Amino acid sequence: MQKGNLMKPIPISAAEKIAKTYDYDQVVVVARKVGDDGGEHVTTYGVDTAHCEVAARIGTTLKHHLMRWPSELFQTGLRVFGVGRDPNDEKSVTLDLSRPVSDDDIRVIHEFLKPSS
Repeated sequence: MQKGNLMKPIPISAAEKIAKTYDYDQVVVVARKVGDDGGEHVTTYGVDTAHCEVAARIGTTLKHHLMRWPSELFQTGLRVFGVGRDPNDEKSVTLDLSRPVSDDDIRVIHEFLKPSS
């Protein structure tokens, strides 16, 4: 749940480097920044499709059960593959997702990202 402006997402390539350096099939990286500008981030990597799936399930379990991210995020089946700037609007970002997005998906994303009252 990345919140702070200073936090950078940990790329999958960093988890891949750990896997190759230390000879692992699956790597799950959990990172936290504490304080007002803090947040949480999880990156997963697997050496092949089966290992990717297991690492992703581990990451989801950590996010849901340990870190208490909202369960609605995990019911959609959406995975974020990338985030980028909208070149036409400095206040907008684009998401590269794992599948086409439904109206329900957009509502879940909106609920997750909206500021708390």
